Amino acid sequence: MTEMVRNLREHLPTADEVLHSVGLQYERNAMSTLNTLTAFAVGAIAGAVLATLFAPKSGQQVRQDLNERVRAFGDRMGWSEKRPEGGEPAAH
Repeated sequence: MTEMVRNLREHLPTADEVLHSVGLQYERNAMSTLNTLTAFAVGAIAGAVLATLFAPKSGQQVRQDLNERVRAFGDRMGWSEKRPEGGEPAAH
């Protein structure tokens, strides 16, 4: 089995050779990694926005749910201030 794999490796072109034959090359630098991560983040944000817009809830309910989630996250992170008994936000 290893002999067959060794023979295949000797006769098959490498990925770089295939890319070069079609006029491309593989980028191996930090900028291409940063571009990939940026594209992923932009896509994730766009997906979240579209999912929110097309959710099967009313706009008011979506905003209310989102507001509750943001407040809960702020409470967990210690970013939000204590609210008075009425539940209204503290005055700034």
